[in-house]
Amino acid sequence: MIVVAHNFASQARLEDIARNAFAYNIDLLVISKASGMAMQSGIPVVNRLAFEKGKNVLITKDLKEAIELTKPEKVILIYDPAEEELDLNKEKIDKNTMLVFFGNYPVKNELNLGKAYCISPKGLAEPSQLVVIMERMKK
Repeated sequence: MIVVAHNFASQARLEDIARNAFAYNIDLLVISKASGMAMQSGIPVVNRLAFEKGKNVLITKDLKEAIELTKPEKVILIYDPAEEELDLNKEKIDKNTMLVFFGNYPVKNELNLGKAYCISPKGLAEPSQLVVIMERMKK
């Protein structure tokens, strides 16, 4: 599975999603369109975490480039306002699936790059959404 932290500005949230991804043994974390403290201070910390854990980090200018470079079979966008809940009985997630978490609300053309789902309970921070998905996959 490929985890994408897209459009994050918060250093703490970027580091948290990286720690969670690596704790669940995700081999590739993509950071796309980082800004602010996430870009300045978060990326170096995440790179160090990845190096220490033997994981990979790819940094891209936008979500489209992340998709072009990694070539996933399926792109799942985790987006709170999405109407449909991610149902792991219907939507299989495997090593060729890209899960995209948005640090800031996506623009319309980004939502056209994959299938948008929400995670309940709504309002969870992106690192928590990843944990919920990973724990539900265990069942």
